[in-house]
Amino acid sequence: MMMIPDQDTGCSPCASVIKFTALVVTVWIAHLALPPQASSQASGASSSGTVTTGPGQLVLLRRSTSQDQGAWVIDYSLRYSGPTGVVVLPSEIRAKVEGWVSNSRLASHAVPRLTRVMVSGTSGSSGTGDVIVSTEESQRCRQRAVLSVWADDGPPPQSEAPSLVSLAPRAKVHVRLRLEHQHVLYGDYDPLLGIQTIELTLGGAILHDQVSLDREHYLAQPRYTWPEPPDDRRDTRHFVSAPDSLHLEAHTPGHSYYRYPERPIRYGTKLRLCFWYMIATGTEGECRVRLAQYKDTPTSWRVLPGGGFEQVLETIGSWTKVERIIRAESEATSAALDFRIISETNVGEMWIDNVSLNPLGTTSPSDGP
Repeated sequence: MMMIPDQDTGCSPCASVIKFTALVVTVWIAHLALPPQASSQASGASSSGTVTTGPGQLVLLRRSTSQDQGAWVIDYSLRYSGPTGVVVLPSEIRAKVEGWVSNSRLASHAVPRLTRVMVSGTSGSSGTGDVIVSTEESQRCRQRAVLSVWADDGPPPQSEAPSLVSLAPRAKVHVRLRLEHQHVLYGDYDPLLGIQTIELTLGGAILHDQVSLDREHYLAQPRYTWPEPPDDRRDTRHFVSAPDSLHLEAHTPGHSYYRYPERPIRYGTKLRLCFWYMIATGTEGECRVRLAQYKDTPTSWRVLPGGGFEQVLETIGSWTKVERIIRAESEATSAALDFRIISETNVGEMWIDNVSLNPLGTTSPSDGP
């Protein structure tokens, strides 16, 4: 077949395809060079809502976004302006969420990926869409959307169970859409960043919106502190901070050892471990403290050997402060701490107080005397 040159450019169709391909590659490389924040801004998407109408009509009054750890919460205040009242059944409440998301802090999430999530009352008001598909649970990434709807004269729902909504003409209705990052390591701390296109359907009314979720509001850390030991493991006679301290007794079965429960930690974070201890005069054997880090997934659990330590506590007869800086392993999800008296003669006592494990730069309990 004879190829006819392009009359306007003098180039063959093949050359035009090559030029177009080069342009696409150039734009894609430029997109990857930008952090998620910049790439979202460069798209020029509007942050305001647009409304299409059906039998009823929704008017956007207000929209706000907030970060909750690794999740986004989008709150809408809408007005129903249909001519007559309407009762919206759970099956008539739906949301569709779509967008390119990434997070340049995370190597596996640096490239923008398309995610789509469908939510409806018939699906329990929640839905999940893949971001990264993998047979290995620790590499898999999803976005989960949870939809809540309630009338202005009622409280927000206390559960995800859908319920019908009754709307009078010009009544206000509230919609909350929660977008969760589901990932073993990053989900609780690193929100997915990018532009999300949202379509809300209430009965016959539809609201179209685009939301720029391209900047983290804060660096999320676990919201957790170790609980106080049980009453029978505390002693009110000795303490750094009133009213009591953890008490280990070698002569009482089961009381020579105490393990604080596993607590979540953010991967790759520097942590400050701090506690006070006092060993009774005459204690025989060794007193020790040990910290271990773990990687937990829905299907497995393992100790991370490089993230732990064990230390002998040697000072006798007076309160002594211990401080250590620890780095959470890159795959760490949790840590546990324990104290013990190792004595063949079952002779010895130790008290521990003001135990804390906090990200470096945050506050801790009283430093004591």
